[in-house]
Amino acid sequence: MARLDVIVLGAGIVGTSVALQLAKHSLGVALVDRRAVGEETSYGNAGVIEGNTIFPPAFPSDPIALLRIALKRAPEANYHLNFLPQLAPWLIAFRAASRPERLIETAHLMRPLFARALAEHEVLLA
Repeated sequence: MARLDVIVLGAGIVGTSVALQLAKHSLGVALVDRRAVGEETSYGNAGVIEGNTIFPPAFPSDPIALLRIALKRAPEANYHLNFLPQLAPWLIAFRAASRPERLIETAHLMRPLFARALAEHEVLLA
């Protein structure tokens, strides 16, 4: 019987990539998914590999956009009112991380990851 060191749950692009990297490091890996092969893969992102968008999403600063979100009229944000107290600390941190200087800092930190994205995916395709 083969040695099993790690079980990776979820065989989407992240789980598959993690499992392959672990196997490259001589670990015994089991990749487990709740569905059959390819049934949910790239469901949410259409399989797009894009390395040019290095700026993370930011907290809206436009009062009209904030009002649309508050009134639950914005498709990009949805919330349950009774969950708002638990969500508040995260929203405050998100707002702080959305300052222009923080967005630029985050973009600089993410650039090396995005720069390698296409090459790393090409290795997976081989």
